[in-house]
Amino acid sequence: MNHQAKRFFYMIVDLFQLDKAIVFILLALGAINLLVQYSASDRNIAYLINDGIYLLISFVVLFIIGNLNLNHLKSMAIPIYILSIILLISVIFFGISVNGAKRWLNIGIRIQPSELSKLAVPLMLTYYFSLKNQGITWLNYIAAFILLLIPFILIAKQPDLGTGILVLTSGCFVLFFAGISWRMIIAVICLFLFSTPIIWHFLHDYQRSRIFTLINPQSDPLGKGYHIIQGMIAIGSGGLWGKGYLHGTQTHLNFIPEKNTDFVITVLSEEFGYIGVCVILMLYIMLIFRCLNIAFSAEDIFSRVLAASITMSFMLYILINMGMVAGIFPVVGVPLPLISYGGTATIVLMAGFGILLAINRQNKY
Repeated sequence: MNHQAKRFFYMIVDLFQLDKAIVFILLALGAINLLVQYSASDRNIAYLINDGIYLLISFVVLFIIGNLNLNHLKSMAIPIYILSIILLISVIFFGISVNGAKRWLNIGIRIQPSELSKLAVPLMLTYYFSLKNQGITWLNYIAAFILLLIPFILIAKQPDLGTGILVLTSGCFVLFFAGISWRMIIAVICLFLFSTPIIWHFLHDYQRSRIFTLINPQSDPLGKGYHIIQGMIAIGSGGLWGKGYLHGTQTHLNFIPEKNTDFVITVLSEEFGYIGVCVILMLYIMLIFRCLNIAFSAEDIFSRVLAASITMSFMLYILINMGMVAGIFPVVGVPLPLISYGGTATIVLMAGFGILLAINRQNKY
């Protein structure tokens, strides 16, 4: 970045009074997104323009939300939660089916309402707990869990168990940071373990097969194990420095499935190697530490719990996606944050970082 460009960047950030480190890292990840998507789409300019438009919209959302007052964020908690529930119900009746799953709505553009729930649920639960000035009782936790369970059931019904679990986990982060007792946490874990046979009974066949494939992907190398095997080959073939930008053989010979979304890290790993993946990880780590610092410095329970839960949810998305591609976790359709192609997902992620920027700006005052 030359001197004039750097001055322009700082001028824009100072104008909006936003955290320079977070904005700079998000811009760097956005630039990497465009580079990787251009390669993953086989140099499709129209696809790249579409991706760039979504990124531009997401940065506009980031700057708008980053300049909101925290009281405005609190007032938006209930309407956003209700909107997310209405949209999830609308998917049941008016949703678009793709590969047997009904997860999208067409409102002129195609949106995925379950992505909004990733932000609506922690925002709503944090607002709910912030109202309990006299202390949080076990009845409050039960009420919060019901608020959490409604979107989870609607998302799991699509079926989209992967996103449903992420939404459920984001709400659990709020419960944890709000001060739920360890006795209650242990009780819930025990209840989950004992109910595993019942949960297994209600899983779809394809969900069960993903678990079996995780244990032994070689049992069906051309079928259910294909994703994991090809992902591992692409990651390993990149070596230390990679094969070079636009020269990934696994990528451009179309061996990698879902290379623009869920398996995008294999494209980056094959073309930029271990060093390229380390660069991405370092950007993620710096971003997470900066966001956690904002959470720890927050002075009220609403800001602290919301900032911490958004940050931990973001970290979980990274761990699950990379673990999924590496064969540690089942393939559950979780994109790599800010690198995978995705309209609704990217905008919601940036809205979450906008909330963190708003909290940080309020902390300074």
